[in-house]
Amino acid sequence: MAKRKAISLMSGGLDSTLATKIILDQGIEVIGLFLESPFGCKENVEEVAKHLGIKLRIVDKGMAFVELIRNPKYGYGKNINPCIDCRIYMFHIAQRVMEEEGADFIITGEVLGQRPMSQRRDAMDIIDRDSETEGLILRPLSAKHNLPTLAETSGWVDREKLLDIQGRSRSEQLKWAQSLELKAYTAPGGGCLLTDVNFSARLHQFFEQHENPTMTEVRLLRYGRHFDLSDGSHLVIGRNAEENDHLQKISKEDVAKDNMTLFRPYFSGPMAVLSGKNTPDAAILEEAAKLIANYAKKNLVDTQVIEVKRGETATRITVRFPPAAQTEALPVLH
Repeated sequence: MAKRKAISLMSGGLDSTLATKIILDQGIEVIGLFLESPFGCKENVEEVAKHLGIKLRIVDKGMAFVELIRNPKYGYGKNINPCIDCRIYMFHIAQRVMEEEGADFIITGEVLGQRPMSQRRDAMDIIDRDSETEGLILRPLSAKHNLPTLAETSGWVDREKLLDIQGRSRSEQLKWAQSLELKAYTAPGGGCLLTDVNFSARLHQFFEQHENPTMTEVRLLRYGRHFDLSDGSHLVIGRNAEENDHLQKISKEDVAKDNMTLFRPYFSGPMAVLSGKNTPDAAILEEAAKLIANYAKKNLVDTQVIEVKRGETATRITVRFPPAAQTEALPVLH
């Protein structure tokens, strides 16, 4: 009989790592699938896949996922997390990958009762129904609390070797991970930025003020201080050297394509990225420069220079220290 194959939705965390290991140990070929978004953490999923000895595919959730967050059919959790709609969306992608890879079913690390919105019994039923994956989704950690899936009824997977974990505690998972000598997974506790109260407030306010954001603008939301300038353009100012590097890396392609403006100070101050529908005029560049100066080292004096890069053009503008109080820009969220 041909060896069966499964797609495992993986985050790099404990639950999905354990679920994958349990199915691997039953002789099933497993391909890991990580769905990348601006709001999630890749953690160490590549290291986990290497530890388990499996192929890993990384697929971007895309702009359609951002639109889903703005208008979820089943609403939000405590913050701006549309967990039910998100799972449906993820299962649609997983099913497509399953077909591309010639796999037979899908694995997830979901645990009944662990997440208040998406891992209730009724929510799981809705997710399976709306994603049209009923019978294809095997949840090895809580399998004995669920109806048998195709993989079990077909004899590909031994149901007796699956688990009966439920609830929010991860003590059982940790015991199993130790017994199976699992390594590399990220300790429980991390997760989606959409469940974070501060980031949710920032994202909600950004969505209200920007009707058609680009993916780069959305990716930049997780870093820096954010301001809407007087013409409606959006400025992100780095908080430290690490964030400066992220701003430069994320915006690089858009800056090269003349879609964004990068500010690089020639003094001890933060880098910044400006986005908007139009190329900024001199007044907007000055407005941005004054904001950047407000977050520079406090002992600076006289006139200092900021390099402005957009497309093939690099120019310089000056700013005087100490800077005048900035009143024109509306902060989105610090």
